[in-house]
Amino acid sequence: MNFSDAIGRVFSNYANFNGRSRRSEFWYFILFYWGVLLALSLLAVLLPPMAALIPMFTLATAVPSLSVCWRRLHDVGRSGLWFFLSFLPMVGTILLIVWLAEDSQPGPNEYGPNPKEMGGWQVVNQNHMRRNSAHGPVVLCLSGPMQGQSFPVGSGILFGRDASCRVRFPEGTPGVSTRHCCLRNENGVLMLADLGSRHGTFLADGRQLPPNYPTPVAAGTRFYLGSSGIQFQIMNV
Repeated sequence: MNFSDAIGRVFSNYANFNGRSRRSEFWYFILFYWGVLLALSLLAVLLPPMAALIPMFTLATAVPSLSVCWRRLHDVGRSGLWFFLSFLPMVGTILLIVWLAEDSQPGPNEYGPNPKEMGGWQVVNQNHMRRNSAHGPVVLCLSGPMQGQSFPVGSGILFGRDASCRVRFPEGTPGVSTRHCCLRNENGVLMLADLGSRHGTFLADGRQLPPNYPTPVAAGTRFYLGSSGIQFQIMNV
């Protein structure tokens, strides 16, 4: 994960206290946070009225800062409540930093799958995914730019605006991210995962899928990208 991906992921999960965040996501965000604070402090020295930007920035980033720390603790197998250890002088803060610097706990834990092992959802092997059979589940677009079109699921299918996506939306389509979500066929079990999209992936009942956490679905399931104006249904043929 690079710097820009990490910052984008943190803000796209602004108040998400579920799931796990890998080490690079957390520490890139910390670098961004303190870098911006330093720049604003220097600006305030040169232009004193600009000092008002410092509390504004601190307030705007308070929730995502807490949520990414919460998910980082989940990633090493600890409850996010351990964050409050930072209120203990010295010892609590040092212990918390040590935990936040640990590598991801191998495999899935009680908080979700290992984000380091989610590459199969975020960067999908297109040759593998295009091995579609004449029969099997398909995704039918019920509304949106591709209304009426159907796409065989095969081994898996990506939704988004990127050239690698088989269900590819035009640039500028509201609510659709570059790589929005992925539907994969895992030994006959269909799994739908949001790929950290900005506007989210939702089931028809309004439930939002947690980022990078595969959710079992089946024929008849309806889901939408960003808003109900871009809706799909899984069907068997």
